[in-house]
Amino acid sequence: MRFEIGLAPMAGYTDRAFRKICLEFGADFAFTEMISAKGLLVACEKTKNLLPGPDERNVAVQIFGSDPDVLSTAAEELSKEFSWVDLNAGCPVRKVIRRGEGGALLRDLERLRYVVRAMRKRMNGRFSVKTRLGWDRNEIERIYAVLIEEGVNVVFVHARTVVQGFSGRADWKALSVLDKVVPTFVSGDIFSPEDARRALEESGCHGVIVARGAIGNPWIFKQIRDLLEKGGYEEPSPMQVYEVFVKHLELLIENKGEEKALKEMRKFVAGYTKKMRNAKKFREVFMKIENVDLLKEMVYNFFKEQEV
Repeated sequence: MRFEIGLAPMAGYTDRAFRKICLEFGADFAFTEMISAKGLLVACEKTKNLLPGPDERNVAVQIFGSDPDVLSTAAEELSKEFSWVDLNAGCPVRKVIRRGEGGALLRDLERLRYVVRAMRKRMNGRFSVKTRLGWDRNEIERIYAVLIEEGVNVVFVHARTVVQGFSGRADWKALSVLDKVVPTFVSGDIFSPEDARRALEESGCHGVIVARGAIGNPWIFKQIRDLLEKGGYEEPSPMQVYEVFVKHLELLIENKGEEKALKEMRKFVAGYTKKMRNAKKFREVFMKIENVDLLKEMVYNFFKEQEV
């Protein structure tokens, strides 16, 4: 059996540049950042910029909301252009929960059913849901049953409750009870290839999606694949990391312009320089640089010194 490995949706991270990097490093698929269904329908320019580009493949458009009519209309419109729409039913962020969106859908599973049914009825193509174990306790069997009964094609489960947020440990074994009649993926606390292997073994899922573990670490997808299929994997050399770092920066510049790209790259620098010598000092200086040429020179020198 070939397990699938995907890049999980992360607001502020899984933009076109990072998706491209991760797909090149072996991710089988990726998600957009979380997109407001309401924002799509009012044709908000900022929202439209989150959608996949014309050259992107195997990217799910993830939407969130609370109104079944708004969500189903957005899904219908999206499915005219994109082959895969995903519903976020797990986000634990407070401002999302306050509006009854994201993980708040798990407070009332009959309402979740109504939302999913409305979306499935009006859209074509692949329909997936990314969810959690439950609102404040494990109800994954009930949640899974609702999703399957309403025609969802793929299910992604972050193995924590909404109330947990990102605290405690992800309970991968909680997914082992599911009959997995559709492709089912486990998520949560996957920071290394070994984590991915254990998550698959404990959950019995068809694959994994990697979130925070991929930030500044896009080669994790190839490493997971190599561990699963070959029994081992290689770490990139400092200069290999440098090459990916610069490519990521250049893609951001191409998509968002120099000023925005420099700010965006600051979110990834800790991941790219993890466990490297003098990384803390490098990051401190990096955060203050506003000139691309100067930054590239400093980045080159830092990674080159790592090979000595």
